[in-house]
Amino acid sequence: MLLKFIEHEGITGVRAAVTRVGINLNVYVFLVDGLLIDTGPSRLKHSLIPFFAERPIRQIVLTHHHEDHTGQAAWLKQSLGITPYIHESGIALCQNRPHLPLYRRLFWGSREPFQPQPLPPLVETERFSFEVIHTPGHADDHVALLNREHGWLFSGDLFVMSHPKSMFAFESAPELIRSLRKVLACDFSTLICSHAGILFDGKKLLRAKLNYLEEISGQVTALYQQGLSIKQIQHRLFPGLHPMHVFSRFENSPYHLVHSIVRELDRT
Repeated sequence: MLLKFIEHEGITGVRAAVTRVGINLNVYVFLVDGLLIDTGPSRLKHSLIPFFAERPIRQIVLTHHHEDHTGQAAWLKQSLGITPYIHESGIALCQNRPHLPLYRRLFWGSREPFQPQPLPPLVETERFSFEVIHTPGHADDHVALLNREHGWLFSGDLFVMSHPKSMFAFESAPELIRSLRKVLACDFSTLICSHAGILFDGKKLLRAKLNYLEEISGQVTALYQQGLSIKQIQHRLFPGLHPMHVFSRFENSPYHLVHSIVRELDRT
């Protein structure tokens, strides 16, 4: 599989694509000043390992534990002797082989277990400093890395797209809203996303996603207070069906977007 390389201000982005049943997904890893941010999935090991082997990697930070971000972590630790960093809440999730649904194994492959170390609040390379911002919503252990000097935000899966019409069962729209508000209070311009690449109008794009999720949250709240069920709200707001919904056996579905909002309403 061919890799595409993107260079920007000392950041090397490596993009690969995985296609299954007509669904194409891009995934990126980034290397800056010896710091590798995410490792890519095991499905791409034959493409990514030669890249890792020829580059001066000195530190590894994982934005979260999902297999498309950690699939090469065990190989990197064994081959390069580098223990990856991850948010403390993700450490136990990396110590065992994950139990993945079929569609995720087909897209990304599984991953070998490995022992990471807890991520400090500040990650420093020879030339740069990165503040660690805990940004749950996509995953409880999700983090973003902020370099204020250059206005970079390495956002993992916080962005991906500005107007999501579905979510995974493990995601939470209210948590994402809080995380988006947190990072938008910071000063940055370039958004460096694990699935969309390097985006130069990053703050505008994250603001658009926040506005969209807040609008959807308001609509769901109003319809739920009128007595509609989660399924009824889903069909009212998101009537379409995407191939990913079927392929994932509805682990990815508009239902989970609506349900995460209703779940929080029921808690308050």
